[in-house]
Amino acid sequence: MVASELTRTLLPLNTQVPVVVLQDVKTLMKSVSGELVLKKGVKLELPLGEAIPLIERGIVKVNPEGLPSLREMSKIRWVESRDPNTIQKLDENFYVKARLFVMLMESEGQDRRAVDSAKATLLDIIKLRLQKILRAVTANPELNRDFAEKLTMEERALYATLCRCVKMWYSSMVEFVERGDPLARERRSG
Repeated sequence: MVASELTRTLLPLNTQVPVVVLQDVKTLMKSVSGELVLKKGVKLELPLGEAIPLIERGIVKVNPEGLPSLREMSKIRWVESRDPNTIQKLDENFYVKARLFVMLMESEGQDRRAVDSAKATLLDIIKLRLQKILRAVTANPELNRDFAEKLTMEERALYATLCRCVKMWYSSMVEFVERGDPLARERRSG
């Protein structure tokens, strides 16, 4: 169930996910990792694209120890809420791993309130960080490498796109103010 939900998302299939091997097996998968020999009980990280079929076949399961817990997410939310101008560095796959943690909670039948709390915490983190990204872009639409390195892959893509759009818009407005004549069309048509 967890694996099939992941395949319907836009997650990059090379995102490393923590897994625990449930049975000894030699896979015939031709992959970046080559042929895999898996020993029961071993904990490792696999690219999501390779992990999904193994999860579906019951060979591995997602290892919650390698995912951000509700406590860790709460701490991230608290730190993000403290200073509206400072963004903390997160693992570039933070959102993928946090969502995987929530999916595990759901699949394990955890208390609905705990699942809802995890989702709300994750959404709070997203909102707080989005505000900081928007603030950074409006303050200076030039890409800032130090700022970008603190972002997740999803945030980095948004940041780059917003910088590009705001920079183009601002340049066009500067050109309009300096050289544009808003009445030129009216005079020509009149």
